[in-house]
Amino acid sequence: MSNEHNPIAQRINYLQNFWMQQRSLKPKAQFVRWMVDEQDIPLINGFYKLESSPYGKIEETIVVMLTDFDSEDSFSYQLANDWLAAYKKDTEKYPELQWPAYESLQTEFNKIDGDNTIQATTFFVKLLKQFKDYEGKENSMYIGIHPRKVAAYDALCSWICSLIAQLPKNIGLVVVDYKKDAFFEEIFSNEDAFFEKQTLRLKNQDIQGAYTNLMTQGNPNDPQVAFRKCMVKMGEAAGNQEKNELISWGEKGLNITKQTTNLPFWASAHLIYAGYLFGFRDTDRITNLLDKGIRIGQKEPKDKALLGVTLQLYSYKAAYYSFINKKEAALEWFIKQATLANENDEKLVMITAYKNALLLAEQSSMMSAVEDTIPTAFKLGFAIDDELLKTTEFAYIASHYVNTLREEKETIEIKKELTAINTRMSFLFGDTWETQVINLRKQIKNKELVS
Repeated sequence: MSNEHNPIAQRINYLQNFWMQQRSLKPKAQFVRWMVDEQDIPLINGFYKLESSPYGKIEETIVVMLTDFDSEDSFSYQLANDWLAAYKKDTEKYPELQWPAYESLQTEFNKIDGDNTIQATTFFVKLLKQFKDYEGKENSMYIGIHPRKVAAYDALCSWICSLIAQLPKNIGLVVVDYKKDAFFEEIFSNEDAFFEKQTLRLKNQDIQGAYTNLMTQGNPNDPQVAFRKCMVKMGEAAGNQEKNELISWGEKGLNITKQTTNLPFWASAHLIYAGYLFGFRDTDRITNLLDKGIRIGQKEPKDKALLGVTLQLYSYKAAYYSFINKKEAALEWFIKQATLANENDEKLVMITAYKNALLLAEQSSMMSAVEDTIPTAFKLGFAIDDELLKTTEFAYIASHYVNTLREEKETIEIKKELTAINTRMSFLFGDTWETQVINLRKQIKNKELVS
């Protein structure tokens, strides 16, 4: 699909032109703030990605950093660390990259005390200056401060003001702010911040309309295109609480996909239709759809694409039973999902399903129902190789298993096993892996038990 007809690409192109037009009004601004509706964030990300490619249009250089903001004292150090690590990773992909100052900067950074805020900030400013010199462009360079999480926005604003005061005029910062929150407004009201500031207020880009347009483009006789239209209509009906309209489009979707020979496509139609019905609690219709999808999945058990849909159907069935407070049935289906995943070597799905089962049991005071599941889940998960296991939430499962061992009478064998578990878990998840489980529970307790 050409960009000429791609509504997402059209909007990102608009952002490029908007940036250039607005920046010409305040070319000396060292602090630039995008002010956007929250749903338009993907477009800003697309703009950043495009500008880092050969298809960039703006004159300035933008380098985006996603470093978490934990505190004003540690942020400069963490940014410098992430910057150097990212450059090293880039050189592995592109050996032709040659930043002469890199080795000496890395050596200098290794000697910095991470708790020395002044030293870390001075080094970060030096790093930026040397990178700007290495870049060799006349136009300004902007560092996109785009933390994945922010502990305190007032502290981040203070850090921004302090840093810009130490930067040369050809280096600045750019951030993304929400219209409804205006997290960075205090920078504009700070009378001691003497650098020039600019807000780029982006009008609502109707991102949902763009997605709808994109999904329904193509030959209307193509089953994929026709079904995408059904999905859009089901979503609209669900949002408007129009159950009969949703059912009408859901049935159309089933008929469209049934006429193809694509079993994963047909099974997915049942999954999607059922998912839109969750809010209406139409239990008979939902369970019938999920069961029919599962039966379709059993037609070709060796089809990996079909297996992926089938595992999702198991998860949806478990989640729906949990949603309507049928906890025993939900637990049963999460364990069924884990078993099916293990039988087909889908280790990540297996870990998630077992984690969901234990989480549900813990939340519902049903731990006695998973006494036999805990050691099974642990042993199957513990057998997974390090690289894969460390990307999972296995620590939650391991914590439960360790607790069961500690409840038993201590023997030499149990003591050895606990030591071995702690050694490997500490290697994978850090020395505080057990306390991390507490944070994990806080993060996932309010999420849907669907993956």
